[in-house]
Amino acid sequence: MQRQSGLRFTLFIAIALVWGFSFEASAQCRSVAKKQCFPQLAPYTQNGQFNSVRLAGGETAEVQMTFYAGQNYRLMVCAEGVLGDVSFKVSSADKQEIFNSKKTDAKMWDFNVAATQQLIVLVEVPPSDSQTKIIPEGCVSILVGFKKL
Repeated sequence: MQRQSGLRFTLFIAIALVWGFSFEASAQCRSVAKKQCFPQLAPYTQNGQFNSVRLAGGETAEVQMTFYAGQNYRLMVCAEGVLGDVSFKVSSADKQEIFNSKKTDAKMWDFNVAATQQLIVLVEVPPSDSQTKIIPEGCVSILVGFKKL
């Protein structure tokens, strides 16, 4: 009985540590986005969703987002400088590319949709050119602002 109690305590501590580190990383990313990114959404209003992740060189992240008819949008990807020139692509639900920041050298995209739809945003961090074995890691945030047509 005492062994099960010890195992439960150890499991609880492990879960608490993982959750704690995750919360700290999320808070750090939110702070970076608030200082560096939110002001760039103006004159659009931030939609209240916060999509952020810590990525390292060469990694990608993908998120599906819903965009509603009758609104103008600004989609912006903001990343910590240590990650280099982070790019993003926007595709339709059937994987047809709609926008590619590499083709325009843009960090944001202003658009509107004729009908409510789901779009896929793929963020790509370039491979690290670090001469050391330590690969830089940093926050990448996907922000959406909107305004009525």
